[in-house]
Amino acid sequence: MSTNTTKLTPMMSQYWEIKSRYPNAILFFRMGDFYEMFDEDAKIASKILQIALTRRNKTKGEQTPMCGIPYFSAENYIKKLIRAGFKVAICEQVEDPKKATGLVKRDVIKIITPGTYLPEDDTENTYIMSVYQKNNLTGYAVADITTGEFYLYESDKNIVDEVSRFEPKEILIPIALKSNPSIIELSNSSYITSYEDWYFDYIEAYRTLLKNFKVSSLHSYECEELKLAISAAGALMNYLLESQKGNIHFKKIKTLRQQSYMLIDASTWRNLEIDRNIRDGTKKGSLLDIIDATLTPMGGRLLRSWLHNILLDLHEIKERQEAVECLIRHHSMLSELINLMKDIR
Repeated sequence: MSTNTTKLTPMMSQYWEIKSRYPNAILFFRMGDFYEMFDEDAKIASKILQIALTRRNKTKGEQTPMCGIPYFSAENYIKKLIRAGFKVAICEQVEDPKKATGLVKRDVIKIITPGTYLPEDDTENTYIMSVYQKNNLTGYAVADITTGEFYLYESDKNIVDEVSRFEPKEILIPIALKSNPSIIELSNSSYITSYEDWYFDYIEAYRTLLKNFKVSSLHSYECEELKLAISAAGALMNYLLESQKGNIHFKKIKTLRQQSYMLIDASTWRNLEIDRNIRDGTKKGSLLDIIDATLTPMGGRLLRSWLHNILLDLHEIKERQEAVECLIRHHSMLSELINLMKDIR
């Protein structure tokens, strides 16, 4: 919307200046005890959230559509907008209104997207995946800001099948990849975010990873030769830094090797009903539902991750078997662990 700023109040001028920086998100603009939305944001939000749409200062001739929600109940409204496929930018008052001279300062403190939103089921990861392809090879980076996991790897397999391994809530791609047939297919069921191509530049991405992991090289992560994966990872890191305003905590990179895990194509995965049934897409009746006796959210996420990343590496398989054997042999220790874990949430 083109806005004649000469006719706007100082507060609305502030709103439009902030909104211009986040054109692709619904802006929650804090005003006292409410988050207000204006213009097109208000029209979209009022329909999805089923709240009243009104107009600002009708008696003064202003016809800007608006709607609002109490800040203390924002979580449920944000959830509905995320489910509907929208991003939400949270704009807060960043100074005490009582101490403000004139207009209260406001700024966006974070952007909530499908890939950065806390899950309803805490036994599921909230993965966000970055994809960068060149010729027939694709680099991937996968992160979960709620657990601090950060993976990268490369694969020559189908992008759709690789995505099904992690079931990311959001997929980050360079603009140049929008016309890729696999991306077009994924856009029917996944939330796709296009990001400027230059963020995927290898040198830029490499520097970003060095800076944020506070290392002088990536040798210790065994990924130096994975240039496409590094490009994807650097772009993902930048995106998360921007959306979370720097408030992210990843301690290390885990490099996955294609030959270490079995890849099951997306169609076979669905038909085997490994973690969701075909009938309604829920966990009920799936393999995961039958074998899941985990007691904590962390255990639930780990078991789901193991099913999605089936081991082929003999050494890792034996290590896992030895761990299970140890617990079976020491039943008293196992019982004690179970009792302790019941209290972990």
